Parts: sequence; C-alpha cells; structure tokens
Amino acid sequence: MERAFKIFLLLCTFSFICFSCSKEDDSDSSSFQITYTLKGPATTAKVQYTPTITDPYNIPDDYEEIVTTPWQKTVTLIDAVGAAGLSVSIDGGIAGAKYQISILAKDGTVLEDGELVLDNEGEGVLLINYYK
Repeated sequence: MERAFKIFLLLCTFSFICFSCSKEDDSDSSSFQITYTLKGPATTAKVQYTPTITDPYNIPDDYEEIVTTPWQKTVTLIDAVGAAGLSVSIDGGIAGAKYQISILAKDGTVLEDGELVLDNEGEGVLLINYYK
C-alpha cells in the first residue's frame, strides 16, 4: 500500500512541475475548483489528493486523510496547475465491496472516475488523475 502512495505523490509532483511552469506573474492567476468524492459501503479509507494550490511556490502538505465513506473534499487550484489526482486505499474492508471515486468539476460534471473493487482480503488501492 505504501508503494501506491509513493507513486501517487511522485505523479502529483511530476504533474505539477510539468504543467504549472509559467513565466507570467502568478499573483493574478485565475483559479478553478474541483471536488473529490468517495462513495461505497461504510468503512474507513486513506485518501491522498492534490490539495488546494493558490501559490505555485507554496504547496500545502495536507494532502492525506483517513476518512469514512461517503466522503468528499473541494479544493481550489490555480489555472497553472494542469493536473489533479486522487488515491484511495482501503484495508480490512469486505471482500468484493465496490467503491466509486471521482474528480468533479465545480458544476458537478465528472472529470475522471474509477471503480475500486476490494480483493478477497478486503484490500484495494486505486489512483485516478485528471489532466486539463
């Protein structure tokens, strides 16, 4: 499970570096909102996500939480950020349980989604990414 989180963190960092470089002054950049969602049978899950980024030189480190389903989180990203990701990890769930994870636009439109099905030990990990 730790390997999946390290891969997610590397992907987010890589995406941010590749897509956020801008020669313009970022102080008057516009921004957009996205919402991460996790739906499924009641359980706890570890989620990691691209956090609110309003300053490309000051990226918060509060991108990981232990949550209970259903869960959602809305973040604001400056336009220079070209990607967002959501990773969900569940341990000790019910074998075969299904969870829907999504990244939604401000108007509720699905930007990216995926289904996580827990294995026969009740564990599973899924990472989805949205690229502008």
